[in-house]
Amino acid sequence: MRWIALGPLGLALAGCALSQSQPSHDALARADRLVEQGDYAAAVQAYDEALARHPDERDANRARTSRDTLTNLLAARADVARLQSTLTTREGELTREVTRLRQELQRVTQEADRLRADLEALKAIDLRQERPRR
Repeated sequence: MRWIALGPLGLALAGCALSQSQPSHDALARADRLVEQGDYAAAVQAYDEALARHPDERDANRARTSRDTLTNLLAARADVARLQSTLTTREGELTREVTRLRQELQRVTQEADRLRADLEALKAIDLRQERPRR
């Protein structure tokens, strides 16, 4: 009876020992699954955890390379998002500036038209005043 009770305990311990023999593989497989799912931030964290636990395992170089690649990808995505936001802001600023400049051009054009009309009126007055003197 004692052997029967120890059997499951032995199997559990053997399972723990087996899982301890390939922890880096399991941790890397988890990180790789996260990459496949597109959860890159969690994958970077999983690679970091795998490297922290097993820095000298044979797959450590692959884990470092994958982590660094994902870190660079996330940084690039953040840069793209920042640049898109900046571009959107600048486009709005430019649109407002173009609108302001069009309004200014319209105002200056109206002022020029008014000045031309005044000049023509002055010329007409000049001509009328010259005729009687002749």
